[in-house]
Amino acid sequence: MFKYCFFLGVSSSVLSSIGAVSYAYFYNDNLFDYSKILNYTSIAAACTFVCIFACVAFWAASMVLKSRAEFIFNLLFAFGSMGSIFYPINSNIPEDSFGYFAVYAIPLHFFPVLAWFVLKPLFFRAKLKEA
Repeated sequence: MFKYCFFLGVSSSVLSSIGAVSYAYFYNDNLFDYSKILNYTSIAAACTFVCIFACVAFWAASMVLKSRAEFIFNLLFAFGSMGSIFYPINSNIPEDSFGYFAVYAIPLHFFPVLAWFVLKPLFFRAKLKEA
């Protein structure tokens, strides 16, 4: 079980890091350059940390909560991702670019949870019950 959780965490971190860094590169290249405030390495490291933490949390939840683990974990992961957007909103960024930084940083908070939800069916196949 832990092996599947770990590989899901690693592959989700790779996918979310690629997506988030690509988004940041496009945004920095075409709109405003925030690479000095939030560089590509820190974006990839944050995605990796969140996905590896999620893999350990999902494994622990599945050991403790058994049948309701997936629902509770998905709910907490989604709410945690939504709740984390308050950090860029409350950050101390220069006033001339503050509004644009929030628009830049908020979508980055959803890449790990989206990658997790996209790749999870590949690692944990649902058992279909015949009616």
